Amino acid sequence: MSKLKNIPENCEFPQLREIAEEKQLAEKLQQHLGPAFASSELQVESCKIDELNYKPGGACRIILTARIRRPNADESDQQVYFGRLLQPRNAQRLPALLDQKNLTPPRFGPPVLYIPEWSFILWAYPNDPRLPGLALMANSERMLARAQTAPEKFGLTQPPLALTAEMTKYVSGKRCGYLYHVQPPPHSGASNGDASSFAVYGKAYGNGEGEKAYALMKQIWRSQACQRGDFFLPQPYSYDAENEIVWQEAFSGESFAKIAGTIPNLPEMAQEIGRRLAGFHNASLPLPQVMTFDFQVEETRRNLRAIEEAFPDYREDCAALGQKLMNAAAQIGPGPVTPLHASFKFSHIFAADKGLAFIDFDSANLGDPGFDVGRFIAHLYKMKADWKIAPEVADMTVTNFSAAYNHTAAVPLSQERIDWFAASHLISSQVYKSVKRMDASPVNKLWKIAESLCPA
Repeated sequence: MSKLKNIPENCEFPQLREIAEEKQLAEKLQQHLGPAFASSELQVESCKIDELNYKPGGACRIILTARIRRPNADESDQQVYFGRLLQPRNAQRLPALLDQKNLTPPRFGPPVLYIPEWSFILWAYPNDPRLPGLALMANSERMLARAQTAPEKFGLTQPPLALTAEMTKYVSGKRCGYLYHVQPPPHSGASNGDASSFAVYGKAYGNGEGEKAYALMKQIWRSQACQRGDFFLPQPYSYDAENEIVWQEAFSGESFAKIAGTIPNLPEMAQEIGRRLAGFHNASLPLPQVMTFDFQVEETRRNLRAIEEAFPDYREDCAALGQKLMNAAAQIGPGPVTPLHASFKFSHIFAADKGLAFIDFDSANLGDPGFDVGRFIAHLYKMKADWKIAPEVADMTVTNFSAAYNHTAAVPLSQERIDWFAASHLISSQVYKSVKRMDASPVNKLWKIAESLCPA
């Protein structure tokens, strides 16, 4: 079943209603994939929409998986596609977008195809026009050759003997992460573990974002607070400017987002999370100032309008909760300005050998510390609402995290400030994701939590 459940009447892409019919989507792919598919030598058995990102008034990106069967094969294979819906104003760019030069041939069909009746262009993984280094990262042989030529860029002192690639996260058109398991020669001096288990992490960016992310990581990693152990992050190794890839230390294990519900001592571990976040906020870093209190107020207003337009049934609720949030904001007012992680949540926390560590400082800036604290709590409440964490465990985790943060922070935060940021993030981050995914099913339960955090 498609995840597209609430396509707004005013959506700029009415063809989504047809694309959401996954049987019809499979038939369209079969029709447009090329001669082998037209002659039924290859059969598109099914299509599944894995991810949809729709920004009202802007772009629409889709990741889908097609199950493809070869003649007389017992099982089907799969091919991932990154798709974009084109607006009429982008029609003149179509020839350039369909240019197959420098693209990587996929397992099935052409590297890029176009469905004109839907204004739908699709690139077969590992092709993504906005991530120039993705095809390189997906090729273990090419990556091994690079690591053997310049091992120091990957945290090695000698050329590795072997390398295997594992894709960890792909956000179409924005970034993709790969974990590389490396077999270095004996006594190579690998910097993040013994020689037999060395790993390195690569992250592909586009539009110059990689250079910015690498500069931020270097600056934060070299700070006195990080070096004395107030907080930890992966060591940045190097930046490949040609392919826009950042190479960095890889942490073992899984992110807390995948295992939080199974951690028996999560409330106790939340104390260390709070202390280390406060240690980062206490650091002296000349970062750009972006996510201030006023920034979050305006972001909340904007997203409330988007929710109201996408889900008209919530129009009155948007007005009521918006008024409560704005009244509370007027009482709280701007606070201190500290370094911010800017995307602080369970998926960006790892249990490393040296202690709990944070990853993905791509958007680090200066702003209100309540932004990070509230974002973490909002994400925790989302996991509680989804029953990924038991309610009593989630509540105790929030309490311990907030107390440990305030005990270490140079400027502690009032409970009113923490609650306001958590409520605003539940709206501007968690509920707004439902707008972008066109799925209103999570809205009601998250709305109730936000209202409870922001009393009249």
